[in-house]
Amino acid sequence: MALPGTLEFERVIKRTKLTPLAIEVLKSRFPDAPDPVKKWLPSKPRWERVLPDLDVLTHELRALKKRRGKIVLYGHDDMDGITGLFVGLKILRNEGYTVVPLIPRREIETYGIRPGRLQGILEPGDLLLTVDYGCSAVEGVAWARRNGSSVVITDHHMLNPPLPDANGIIDPQPSGPPAADLAGCAVLYAALTSILPRYENDPQLLAATALGTISDRVSLSEWNRYLLHCFSLIRTDQLTEGLKLLMEEWPCRAGNWTGSMVRSHITSTIGKGYNSGISNMLDFMFSYDRRWCRTLWKQMVKSSEERGQLLSELVGRSMNLKDPEADAFGMIMVFMDDIPPGMGGTLASRLCRIHRRGTIVVTRREDGMLVGDTRSVGDWNMAGFLVSMRDAFSSAGGHYRAAGFSYESPDWHDLRELLLSHMAEYPTCPVPPPPHRSCGR
Repeated sequence: MALPGTLEFERVIKRTKLTPLAIEVLKSRFPDAPDPVKKWLPSKPRWERVLPDLDVLTHELRALKKRRGKIVLYGHDDMDGITGLFVGLKILRNEGYTVVPLIPRREIETYGIRPGRLQGILEPGDLLLTVDYGCSAVEGVAWARRNGSSVVITDHHMLNPPLPDANGIIDPQPSGPPAADLAGCAVLYAALTSILPRYENDPQLLAATALGTISDRVSLSEWNRYLLHCFSLIRTDQLTEGLKLLMEEWPCRAGNWTGSMVRSHITSTIGKGYNSGISNMLDFMFSYDRRWCRTLWKQMVKSSEERGQLLSELVGRSMNLKDPEADAFGMIMVFMDDIPPGMGGTLASRLCRIHRRGTIVVTRREDGMLVGDTRSVGDWNMAGFLVSMRDAFSSAGGHYRAAGFSYESPDWHDLRELLLSHMAEYPTCPVPPPPHRSCGR
């Protein structure tokens, strides 16, 4: 072990790029450890021991190559999903597979794996491989299997029964912390590099995985610290021009940075949904055309400033629209008829931080369907709350802290009564209790 004050310890400090202040923090955190840096910095995880159904994915990939089918790579339209799509496309296309990426359009399509979206794309003999998606897609997976396709889900969202009848579900949630903290892109990265280990140190994959991990606000527990440490050692001259530009925008990458800094400078600039650059990010990350990337980035910066102004207006309006009966349960619930696509989750996050309460934001899509985004800071399991009402929704799922749903009826009053009545029955606390006090419900 490298002891503090030794030459080897200094080499470790230089390699990890930790400041003297960070070293002092680690010494306080691990006072009995002879090497606090090593205690904090984990070794390479054994992904194959903790990710279920890797053997299923291995089998399906081999069988697919023999029957010459294609892979439909189905992702989520946020930075976690897009970076996961980049990881899957880069590895699988390099292995000779035909891969078709697919993401939903928030303004007109329901969250989840919907048969209508796959019709004419996913054919018998194909493999539907998801990233950051699918662990609650019971109906969509059943349709794909009936259609003669294989389905392997890679996801990191809560596993709330009933689970879809996929050929395999690679989701670390059953393993518990720290596995459950992996982002969706990191689950796919870990799965594919376990099967094809020659890709595990690829700088482009590590850069994309790091960006998706930080963007998705997951806890920086030991598996994520390992991935981010590997990322910190990459050479940017081995990246595409798109990824290189993102690393140039990454604040303090060579020194100390925080997830909030990265999200402020990069993730919020790209955005999602309304007026965002998310639909261009795959082309951007694969591009070697620096002039095109720089022009697109400037456009995204301008659009981000416009979204920020719009978000401030939405927050101001929502303050006067909080549901008083939801307040009685310690919840913030807001219905706004005209939230732009993709901004409901951002608004819910902002309200959740302002009020320090579980938050539900509902809006109406162009086709009249009601969609909701939820966030939580207490012990309110948002994914569990929504999935426990899945019979009322056309789709529902997500994280413990963040989830979403779609409601087929356009009647807000019916949906409001349904949510309020279920709040009274669901046995958790939406408001973090003061220290040394329990919730009482």
